[in-house]
Amino acid sequence: MTPPAWRFLRPLASSTGKNTRSHRPKCRVVFAGRHFQAGLASTHALLQAHGRPQSADIELIHAPSRKELMEAAPKADVALPFMEHFDKEFIRAAQRLRLIQQFGVGLERVDIDEATAHGIAVSNVPAVGSGNAESTAEHAIMLAMMLLRHVPTDLPRRFEAGELGGLPLPRTLYGKNVTVVGYGSVGSTLCRYLISLGANVTAVRNRKWCPIQDKEVIAKKLPCIKEALPTTDVLILACTVTPVTWHLMNEETIDLLPDGALVVNVGRGPLVEYDAMLKALKSGKVGGFASDVGVSHPTKPSEPWDPIDELSLLPNTIFTPHVGGYCDISYGEGGSITAAVVESIECIIRCEAPPVWFNKPQSDVFKGSDPEFGSG
Repeated sequence: MTPPAWRFLRPLASSTGKNTRSHRPKCRVVFAGRHFQAGLASTHALLQAHGRPQSADIELIHAPSRKELMEAAPKADVALPFMEHFDKEFIRAAQRLRLIQQFGVGLERVDIDEATAHGIAVSNVPAVGSGNAESTAEHAIMLAMMLLRHVPTDLPRRFEAGELGGLPLPRTLYGKNVTVVGYGSVGSTLCRYLISLGANVTAVRNRKWCPIQDKEVIAKKLPCIKEALPTTDVLILACTVTPVTWHLMNEETIDLLPDGALVVNVGRGPLVEYDAMLKALKSGKVGGFASDVGVSHPTKPSEPWDPIDELSLLPNTIFTPHVGGYCDISYGEGGSITAAVVESIECIIRCEAPPVWFNKPQSDVFKGSDPEFGSG
């Protein structure tokens, strides 16, 4: 297959296609969708701090709807998908697009093969060192504690009734058997935090184990989730969705849990099968379910999850709007993710590859220059 001519090597063009003193080249950056609004504001602020005011050599464009995204596609040099689908239709319409840059980790809604075929670089911001792992780990622990301490419904009821203490007793993470599924940056951070809280931690990973940098982190390691489930008090899903993990929590695996076990999902919605979880919660097999990423439903999208669905309205469920990694140290003006995104944009302005090049050729085909446009 002929290697693509990477578009980021081409000099930027002005809106007229002519680079003159009156028509300066401009990098147009499209922020897709209506979610995670802090990303646009923090990027604008950091670019200004770098001496790149809006309307000079860079323009930030917000396209909150699919219609507006398709209208912006032909003039986009860089596009950030967030939660939107960058499919064949969008990629083929974006004829000057050089970079698809995710404001975070997930690229599951980007057609990477199509982007590569059109010479469009794809980039993300790995969770390690970005604040994402720490923030998501904290969020997972918060959700687990809310379930353990009956925060959503029971504690407010006691407060309103003027009842001090009350029953059932809140429970602690201390001394509980907590199983973390996934041992990437989020999972390994979670294990470290949980161990410091006194939990008995088991980590499950079906891929090759990565080295632990923190020698004090001692977690039991298992390759198969079924080995861990029978002794699990709290199960935390922090893995990606693959053909192996799709509907990881189904009737068969849920049945392996002790009665009343708690399940927390900060990975992706399709890790949990809707009907199986609904049945388990209503029967008491699962004592509580909390998710920051929705759940896999036969007809509904996992995100944004339906707030009036039967599962959402159960007293022992908690749903949050994908805010696990969304915080000041990641998305803020001084956040690590914002800084990484701005660095990628500035690389495109200089006709350079992004620092994290997800679809970079694995062979020696790419030598840092393009036969048509010369070196970057």
